[in-house]
Amino acid sequence: MTRAARAEIPSPSTLGAHMVLVLSGEVRVSAAGHDAAVLGPGDVICAEVSSPGALDLAWDGHAWLCFVLTPGWSPEPGDNEARPDPVRRTGRPLLTWIYDDGGSSRSEPFTWPAALAPVPPTEAWPKSRGSFVTRRDYGEDGYSSGVWHNGPRSQLGFTLNGRAENETGDGTVTRPVAGDMAYIDDVTGRGHVTRGLGDRWMLFVTVAPEHLRFTPES
Repeated sequence: MTRAARAEIPSPSTLGAHMVLVLSGEVRVSAAGHDAAVLGPGDVICAEVSSPGALDLAWDGHAWLCFVLTPGWSPEPGDNEARPDPVRRTGRPLLTWIYDDGGSSRSEPFTWPAALAPVPPTEAWPKSRGSFVTRRDYGEDGYSSGVWHNGPRSQLGFTLNGRAENETGDGTVTRPVAGDMAYIDDVTGRGHVTRGLGDRWMLFVTVAPEHLRFTPES
């Protein structure tokens, strides 16, 4: 993950197959032979280019981004037909750590355990055991009461579209929108409850054991 100026991220041609998740800011994407596009929080770029200059990402000031390497995989082209989300957050993304504290889950804000810029070499990135996307459409005014559950494994959960309300055992309620991220680490104990709204898309990236250690900010 990075909060970086344009000059502080690696060239797409040096990364192989990868995804870039926009967490905050407006990113202008220019690909050779295609019209330019402007992406915002919750939008995802999938790329595999080998020629310098074939893909260019640009933004004003700093942008919050998350890079995920996807060796051996690139998506099929097509429209995911997600319904537009009217809620847009500006500024810093919500970063929440959900973990088990003596049998009851807690929510804490966290700082990334490394410098956010420049982006370090890929061999220093946290390791993953895979990723997947889920979609659940709650309707325009839909709402799910949710059930208490554990995270199935330590994983990063990125809200790509829609909204939610996460409640943990300490009574904390967070309300992520597109571009927000949670480290879901309550694999034991009572767990947490999620109540969704809208056409909700989530990207989950599993985390290999001991590859992320977060520090509460409060």
